[in-house]
Amino acid sequence: MLTRRLPKSLNGRVSAEIAKRVQTAITEGKLQAGEKLPSERDMAKQLRVSRVSVREAYRSLAEIGLIEVKRGAEGGAFITDLDHQPVTRSLSMMLRLGRTSLQELTEARVLLEPVVARLAAQRADPASLERLEDLVRKQEAAIKGNGDLRRYDLQFHRLVADCTQNLPLIVVMNSLADLALEAISHVDISRDVNKHVLKFHARIADAIRLGDSEAAHDIMLGHVHDVQGRLRKLPIRA
Repeated sequence: MLTRRLPKSLNGRVSAEIAKRVQTAITEGKLQAGEKLPSERDMAKQLRVSRVSVREAYRSLAEIGLIEVKRGAEGGAFITDLDHQPVTRSLSMMLRLGRTSLQELTEARVLLEPVVARLAAQRADPASLERLEDLVRKQEAAIKGNGDLRRYDLQFHRLVADCTQNLPLIVVMNSLADLALEAISHVDISRDVNKHVLKFHARIADAIRLGDSEAAHDIMLGHVHDVQGRLRKLPIRA
């Protein structure tokens, strides 16, 4: 795996090849989260390359979040738990810099969220369903206590995406949720609107629990259209 010597023909691509081997080993499950990679010196010796090449490879892997380099006596390069949050934040920032409008955001949500809900109904496991239904219960409690439902609202859509067990969709939906949260941060949302949103969420959760993919799709489509239509009419705080 990692110990096989590198061909001399790589020239300046040695560090890239080392990083590629580590990535492949992670993808194939040969390296697990928490596992420690060989030290720079040991890896360089095994592969018959310079420590500089190994150091550069480890640095590039750390930059994309695949490994964490710890200092000290118990330090070293460790495989991290895969976390899509950095990717989500990067995508959200890219969309913000593009000055995404409410109309563009609505178009994206209309195209994506109903399909995500359909797939969620087909793939949701018991643990995902429990998290989704627990959030709906928290929304109900928040309404009774006259609390702010914004954080629950977008979290619901994130959990629907989680039910798909499809990482690219989860990353994209998390980014859209971030943008949607930003879009409604300056909007006054009434108790009646919150109740209306909760009804949609409860119906979507029921459809997903029952495995009714077409109902989940249609209810989510109606929900996105309804919410965006209401947002346009609500007053914006200064």
